[in-house]
Amino acid sequence: MRSEVGADVLNAFARCFVHADRLTSLISFAYLSSQHHGDTSRAFGRNLQTMVWFAVGTLRELATAIRALRSALAKRQMLNPDSSPWKALRAIEDRWENEVFFRDMRNIAAFHVDSDVVERGLVSLEEDGVAILSEGEGPKQDRSTMRLGLEALLKGSGKDLADFDRFMSAVGEDQGIAFTIQEAFMEALDKAGVTTDQEQEEA
Repeated sequence: MRSEVGADVLNAFARCFVHADRLTSLISFAYLSSQHHGDTSRAFGRNLQTMVWFAVGTLRELATAIRALRSALAKRQMLNPDSSPWKALRAIEDRWENEVFFRDMRNIAAFHVDSDVVERGLVSLEEDGVAILSEGEGPKQDRSTMRLGLEALLKGSGKDLADFDRFMSAVGEDQGIAFTIQEAFMEALDKAGVTTDQEQEEA
């Protein structure tokens, strides 16, 4: 397979597979947290926020891998940019590599927790006259959240609730990309003339 598809193509696909599995795992962790703590609990809210920020970092790395894969396939004249999987993969690449809104959100809240952003948020919270340090259910730390930090970060980012809803929605949709990557892989194998075990059984 390596010689037929190409070492560079197989390498790029393997990188995409790693990131896709990580995204799938984060979805599983979110489900387990929901089952353990309950959808309306402070603990689940905290866990979901954290998993989203990890997902954003993974999506950024996936976008880089998709770009490398697209380049490798194009060099070998194996890329079909108009196919359904590649339209979806290109949309993810563009979103997490090129769109200013998503890049800013990623840099402000996912990759960094910058002191100047937090300071702007703290000043804003002080002007509002209300700030909650921590909240949760019961004495266990696992069932609480240090709300002041997240609220300062979000307020200091200069984004509003609609921005965060848009951001969260895109992250949720993009996390389920694993099957699309598999489709693109099967498309590449077909282009290279590689027969899979399943195809051999059906023949």
